[in-house]
Amino acid sequence: MPLKSNGVEIRRRRELTGMTLTEFAKKAGYTLTHVSQVELGNSNAGPRYLLAAAKILDCEIEEITDGAMPSPPRARSTATAGAA
Repeated sequence: MPLKSNGVEIRRRRELTGMTLTEFAKKAGYTLTHVSQVELGNSNAGPRYLLAAAKILDCEIEEITDGAMPSPPRARSTATAGAA
């Protein structure tokens, strides 16, 4: 299942850096319109956008998406039932 970008968080972090929407769009390699639509939640950012945004904002992709990436399955315990 693809990650859903969190436009509100991307915008919050961008504004904390003092970067304008235009500056962010240029650094990320996307149009101003696309960046604006992602921040407004009208468009979901793809993996390349999220990678660029995370690099520019100096954060992990999980911090700018709604929902964590799926974790690998946990190993089952090797202890037998009823063992003390």
